[in-house]
Amino acid sequence: MLRSRRTATVLASLATATALSAALLTPARAAAPTVDLQPQQLTRGADIAVPHIEDGQRGDVFVDGARRVELPGRIARVLGRSGDSWLVGTNNVDRKRNRRVVRVAPDGSVTDVLRDVDPAGLVLSEDGSALFAVVRPRRGAATVKVWGALLGTDAAERTFRGYPEIVTASGSKVLLRTTTRTFFWNWARDEVRRPLTTAVTGLASMEHDLLSVYTKDPYLGGCTKLVRLSKPRVKVWKSCRDRVAAISPDGTEMLTFHILTDGLGPNEVRLRGVDGTRLATYRTNWFGGWGWESPGTVLLDVNGKHKAATVRCTLDACENATDPVKVQVP
Repeated sequence: MLRSRRTATVLASLATATALSAALLTPARAAAPTVDLQPQQLTRGADIAVPHIEDGQRGDVFVDGARRVELPGRIARVLGRSGDSWLVGTNNVDRKRNRRVVRVAPDGSVTDVLRDVDPAGLVLSEDGSALFAVVRPRRGAATVKVWGALLGTDAAERTFRGYPEIVTASGSKVLLRTTTRTFFWNWARDEVRRPLTTAVTGLASMEHDLLSVYTKDPYLGGCTKLVRLSKPRVKVWKSCRDRVAAISPDGTEMLTFHILTDGLGPNEVRLRGVDGTRLATYRTNWFGGWGWESPGTVLLDVNGKHKAATVRCTLDACENATDPVKVQVP
């Protein structure tokens, strides 16, 4: 069983106006736990509760509870929810065949939404209404294209200088970054707003009004700042050690790891409140993925010394959400 989150109790006292101050001692908040995750040492809990991809006999399978849906192609990834369905990108191992986005309906039916578009570069808007991708890159510029998420109909496109990248989107607004700026494009009106910031930016959430930025190149001493997307000068948290890797579904927590992490994956992931308060630290040989099953419950793709599994953690209460398998070297 997952344990409920522990909360610290803070005692306070008021000193009298006529006596010398004699403050009561306040108990220290319980130290944030550090957990070494080795799947062979963990108990097996419930299966993953959120839609995800598993290996099948003939290719990847979309799994949502007891529902298992075979997909075209050999490799798939869940793009996100769109209405009452889920969008999944698929392709073959060579990434050239079976490139498509499909809609998996509640009844298990699979319908093509887009074809001949690399799903690795697609972003689904936070509200599930539109798909975005950078297409036709050329020297110093590229085109950002928009499709409706229901039928895959062309919705808009515009070319931007400076190698545009899609940060996030919702409704008719998409947040873009280039080599020199981060800004909003209202694709329905084809209007570009003035830059939010000229700093290099990381992930963002329109729903929770959060944006991560770098004060300068982290390899040259730069730090991470989490700011309000609507007011980038309003700092929520700052760290010269960590960068933001994911924000929880309710916007109250985040996952972070070392700011210079690159390559295989981090060997340490920290769970924090969005104000930076460290709630737990997870360690293993390397993590291949991270996210949330629900607010307060983290899912981590753990590659330990001997075994690999997806592990579910609520603070320091951790269990396997998949059967452990032998670690595969990438």
